[in-house]
Amino acid sequence: MARTSTHDRKLKVYAFDPGVGRQLRYSRLNEIVVSIPHEMEASKRIGAPKSLGRGPIGEYIEVVDYDPSSGLFYPPIDLNDYVATNGLSPSEANPQFHQQMVYAVSMTTIAAFEEALGRVALWSPKQTRDSSGNFENEEYVGQLRIYPHALREANAYYSPRKKALLFGFFAAGSDQPSLAPGSIVFTCLSHDIIAHETTHALLDGMHARFAEATNMDVLALHEAIADIVALFQHFSHPEVLYDQIARSRGDLESESMLGQLAQEFGRALGRGHALRDAIGGISSDGKWKRSVADRSKFKKAKRPHERGAILVAAVFDAYLAIYSSRTGDLFRIATNGTGVLPPGALLPDLVKRLADEAAKSAKHLLRMCIRALDYCPPVDVRFGDYLRATVTADYDLFPEDEYNYRTAIIEAFVAWGIVPDGMRTVSAETLLWPSLDELIDDISIGGEDEGLTLSEGVGTLIENPAAILEWIGRHAKVPDKVIHSLTEIATQIRDQMAIKEDTRISSSTSRSAEKSDVQHWLTQNLLNLGLEADRHVEWLAQRFYAQIFWAFLTSVPNRQLVETLGLTLDPTIAKSITRSASIGSALPALSVQSVRMATRKGSRDQLEREYVVEVVQKRHGYFDTAKQLEVDSNGKHRSEPADFSFRRGCTLLIDARTFKIRRVIRTRGDVTSDGELGRMRDYLVGRTSAPDNALFSRGIRPEDTTDFAALHRSAGGEQ
Repeated sequence: MARTSTHDRKLKVYAFDPGVGRQLRYSRLNEIVVSIPHEMEASKRIGAPKSLGRGPIGEYIEVVDYDPSSGLFYPPIDLNDYVATNGLSPSEANPQFHQQMVYAVSMTTIAAFEEALGRVALWSPKQTRDSSGNFENEEYVGQLRIYPHALREANAYYSPRKKALLFGFFAAGSDQPSLAPGSIVFTCLSHDIIAHETTHALLDGMHARFAEATNMDVLALHEAIADIVALFQHFSHPEVLYDQIARSRGDLESESMLGQLAQEFGRALGRGHALRDAIGGISSDGKWKRSVADRSKFKKAKRPHERGAILVAAVFDAYLAIYSSRTGDLFRIATNGTGVLPPGALLPDLVKRLADEAAKSAKHLLRMCIRALDYCPPVDVRFGDYLRATVTADYDLFPEDEYNYRTAIIEAFVAWGIVPDGMRTVSAETLLWPSLDELIDDISIGGEDEGLTLSEGVGTLIENPAAILEWIGRHAKVPDKVIHSLTEIATQIRDQMAIKEDTRISSSTSRSAEKSDVQHWLTQNLLNLGLEADRHVEWLAQRFYAQIFWAFLTSVPNRQLVETLGLTLDPTIAKSITRSASIGSALPALSVQSVRMATRKGSRDQLEREYVVEVVQKRHGYFDTAKQLEVDSNGKHRSEPADFSFRRGCTLLIDARTFKIRRVIRTRGDVTSDGELGRMRDYLVGRTSAPDNALFSRGIRPEDTTDFAALHRSAGGEQ
């Protein structure tokens, strides 16, 4: 699964940020070398060079070093000139090192996601709109732009609209002890901040609806995952672990550089006290002490950063418990069973073994946190859902839980009060998302299970896109425009793959020859290419398969299955629910928002592949309940803009070999749920009436107003 190559590009970066290097005890640790797989740099874009360009510019990232406040472009670095020296040495004063720093850390973050999920990373597409502002089309975005010196302010953020990371720089204040007042602080030199913002962009590419604040947890989860990735990436560097374990004599709970850094994380940006309070602090004796889990903090936390910090603290607690469990035998051996270490420094061999166990624990826990993102509901996600996702994703790969990772996660989450709503018994068994068979049993369908599965015959078709097109043309009762759309996407895939193979398609090709040519390029399951996929082809393939799954799910034989999944095609339901323009104007619309392949290596080194299919339905929501009733009952005011969109749906995990639906991950309630609609209305009204709210205003849809710049800037009020 992991990319390995003797030709990986190695680059020097700050392990933390320049400020850490100014502390004598950490000065040796702050410069490290990271590796970027060579194949992640080779660009597959049309007309682009096959190696890393000046900027740096590669397959995933384009660094544009423009300072708008002065109107200057800084000369771009050519990393190919510094292969022998592993890039430039860390420097606060050299803009070209700043370019190297953002590129290297962003690429290592992308690589961590790809290794955990077994597929290439994609950025969210650019959406185009017509003159009336209505959605018109989506365009592939190959590269995320990074601006190291974009802002003269204490901020750094991901811009979904610009598909870019923007980093600020500013003069230090008197409250930063490691800096002289007036010194320039560059956020693009903070390892944590770069990884944090890159994670926001990766999450947006996976889950566009996770940026819609439909409850208190959604944006908090975005922030928490970004912090978890940023903080735990440090443990992939053995030299940092080795020194920390030697310094603390193996006890990461009594003194943890990670914990202390978490206290300081984002201080320069005014991120506030959230992580400092949740993870730990300096006690009366002047030593760092880990915070004790406190459920009341979670109940009181309302803002995204402070609420997200609780989730980070729970994962951090789980990590320390796992480390303690994995190293217990080493301490028993080292102390002859007494558990009391002799005075003095630990033996180097023991330190190395402890560091190895700490690194393994951190890497597995980070992979758990990333893999869980495929096991979440497609919209309105909550922390309890994320706990279930983490446990289920790990169980499906490692049923035996040899090192009790899931036990540690559950214990930590429960201690902080993070549990699924309404779940009476929280355990490794009850937290697992249900299979389709379990759902059928729960709703007492009994033996009438015909039509409650996607047939293996369909699975065979899925493996061969060309056969799908032929089958739909002969058998499926789908609208002509759907067939046209599928053919158009298939042609785009053909063109992109032809360009990749450096072949040319003649513009004079006959219609029949063109059809044959499309079939030639579509004789394999394009989602099954994993890390070998061309990213543009992968994006097109995901769109292609989304329409295929839509055609299967909305077909008459699968209507009962749709109802079982928590969706509805009942024409008599509320008229505020969006109707279909494709399967009959009276039927509720059903949108397959994403189809992607997850490829993971299991406990026996077997590869497990499954389709991750996200299906969503939408209802128009109104703050005025009387107006809501009118629209629900007779469709009056239906043509007027809604105050918000109420979405519900499910995520399906489908075995790629048997085509059996292994997991069904449903949202709380379906699109007909008036109770959940009312809950969301109350939440939005409460948010929009708050005087310090930087994100929403009454009557504006949350999906149009999520602003990470404002989200990060507003966190300064948490001081």
